[in-house]
Amino acid sequence: MHSVQQETKRRRGRPRPSEAVRRDETVLSLLKSAPHTRNQICQATGLATSIVYLSLDRLRRQGLVKLCQGPAADRLWSTDVDGPCP
Repeated sequence: MHSVQQETKRRRGRPRPSEAVRRDETVLSLLKSAPHTRNQICQATGLATSIVYLSLDRLRRQGLVKLCQGPAADRLWSTDVDGPCP
């Protein structure tokens, strides 16, 4: 008989800086209130477009947000990952 060992998933690389974690939390909190475009998030937070995109991409890969289709300037990001796009 073989004993079953629990494997712990090890994270690769260095931990994310606390500043990046706070940004992701801010973006996620804003999206929980209502869907927003990337530019609306930039205006609301005062963050640069590239920084907001990095947060959105991390949140998307974690399954916390989704990008809805539409014209590039009007694409909404939403936390309702299982529901229809707004």
